[in-house]
Amino acid sequence: MSSDRPDLRTMYDALNAFWQDAGVDMAFADEPRDWLAEAEEKANPSAPAIPKMPPPPPPKPLGPSAPEQAKLEEAKDGWPQKLEDFAGWWLSDASLDNAPADRRVAPRGTSRPPLMVIVAEPEEADRDLLLSGPEGQLLDAIERAMGYEPQAIYRASALPRRTPAADWEGLAQAGMGAVLRHHVSLVAPERLLVLSREALTLLSPDTFERDGTGFLGIGDRKIPLIAAYPLDQMAARVGYKRIFWQRWLAFVSGA
Repeated sequence: MSSDRPDLRTMYDALNAFWQDAGVDMAFADEPRDWLAEAEEKANPSAPAIPKMPPPPPPKPLGPSAPEQAKLEEAKDGWPQKLEDFAGWWLSDASLDNAPADRRVAPRGTSRPPLMVIVAEPEEADRDLLLSGPEGQLLDAIERAMGYEPQAIYRASALPRRTPAADWEGLAQAGMGAVLRHHVSLVAPERLLVLSREALTLLSPDTFERDGTGFLGIGDRKIPLIAAYPLDQMAARVGYKRIFWQRWLAFVSGA
């Protein structure tokens, strides 16, 4: 790991500043709060205190539970060391996901591509081909606008299957970020485009700036990285596509 890597506070401050452009400017808490009781206490400070109810048990994640960290760590020596072996492992290895593997979707592309694109998860309609629906069609158009040959971009997802309400914090603790970085090391792309806040957090780039660019250290390489809005958000908002394209042009011209 690079010795000049910024602390996590610096990285997350930059990450949050970037994602505010997407309207993500509010914090949410899972713990319930009794707003009515607080208002009553302020209005009648001399009233007897209302006994507080014991806190409810912590809610269970809506999505499937994350794989156990011990399983991922124990299996690390068995991770594929060649890209041609990765897809089969991604589709079948039990340590990656506790759910049945029949809905997993493999990444697609060849090693050493000019660009590797990482999304959070497969599309709703994906079965045998990653990004085979409307989001993939938008990425096809972006690929053409970038001037790449058809299918030159390597396409990957941070999760092996579509996982509504995924426990991203648990997935990070389980070591899925290390799996994602290992995937990048096998692909060895010239550049990275990350189209997911959650995937970017898992990836944990070595540097990340307020303009959404940074570097990912893999071995002795520093791979230039740019983060952008998820494809479904860009499809719904013309302004997001325009912002992304301006940042992309600045990114490739300065790399």
